[in-house]
Amino acid sequence: MVKPNHSASLLIVTAVFALLGCREKNTFVQPPPPEVTVAKPEQRDVTVFIGVAGRIKARESVEIRARVSGFLDSVDFEDGQIVKEGQQLFLIEPEPYEAAVSAAQAEISSAKASREIAETNYDRRVQAYETKAVSEIDVLTAKANLDSAEASVLGAEAALVEAEINLSYTKVVSPVTGRIARHLVSVGNLVGGANATLLTTVVVQDPIHVYFNVSERLLIPRMGSLANLSEEDFENSPEVFVELADGSRYSKPGHIDYIDNRADSSTGTVTIRAEFPNQEGELLPGLYGKILIPEVTEGALIVPDLAVQRDIGGTYLLVVNDENKVEARYVELGSKIEADRVVDSGLTGEENVVVNGLQRARPGIEVVTTVQPAGELQGEEK
Repeated sequence: MVKPNHSASLLIVTAVFALLGCREKNTFVQPPPPEVTVAKPEQRDVTVFIGVAGRIKARESVEIRARVSGFLDSVDFEDGQIVKEGQQLFLIEPEPYEAAVSAAQAEISSAKASREIAETNYDRRVQAYETKAVSEIDVLTAKANLDSAEASVLGAEAALVEAEINLSYTKVVSPVTGRIARHLVSVGNLVGGANATLLTTVVVQDPIHVYFNVSERLLIPRMGSLANLSEEDFENSPEVFVELADGSRYSKPGHIDYIDNRADSSTGTVTIRAEFPNQEGELLPGLYGKILIPEVTEGALIVPDLAVQRDIGGTYLLVVNDENKVEARYVELGSKIEADRVVDSGLTGEENVVVNGLQRARPGIEVVTTVQPAGELQGEEK
């Protein structure tokens, strides 16, 4: 049997440990600072739009009613068409009213004949009185009869005018040019009577109005400029726009043409009206419309909207200080302009705002910055 060489084994183990002891110890190597892109806020004049909910209304809306009683003979329009001022819309049976005109004309003829007799009788009584053939009372009676005959003529003429007016009402015409609704009464129905029957409505849609209410908060700073607006001021007022319920913006601008003379104490708002051209009839009365009022902000500070961060403390931007360390700068934001955002307060305009690499930047860490050229503000998806 061969005996193990314990001395050789001990030498081998000692050599292994010596080799292991000669290796470098593991040490932590600090990673390089993350790279981010920074840019100074852009400063420029911007136009932002104040949005106020409103409702579209026709400039004029007219109820067409039957002003005389009778059966409806005809409907002379197509539902929904454009009608002209003075265009005939309905015909109510005219025959009874034509007969009334004829009767009034006959009554005038009779009254005039009676007046001629009374006038002749009066003249003769006056002549006879000069010779004392009749008494004074006879003359006075003849004069009274003549005056009564004159009054009868006037009454008959007035009755003729009334009959002719009623006859004219049998032809129901449009008082305005506009779009007509459907007819509410069909041919053959009795209309008029004690209550003037509603036959249809006509609305004037060009131009068209949008009414909206402005709150005290928006109105008070502008009270001085609104207090003494003239008609010329309204005509030269800045253009306003209307946004429809689907988010689309009506292509034609309008202008404010009316401001109410008092505020609603229950809501703290003032009613304002804007007028828009509507030749194609794209805006319909009753639709929702959000008025967009332009307001120019001079020297506004602009940052990419995607650079904006939010936490429980509010809204902030990540900025890099002179030591290349990231800081959270809490700000007050204004309106959004396409992909950018107006900063109302919290920045001086000299900060280096992180616009790219936001996922790598954290408050307190050191970063390596790349400056984005001016005029190319564009953030990244967070």
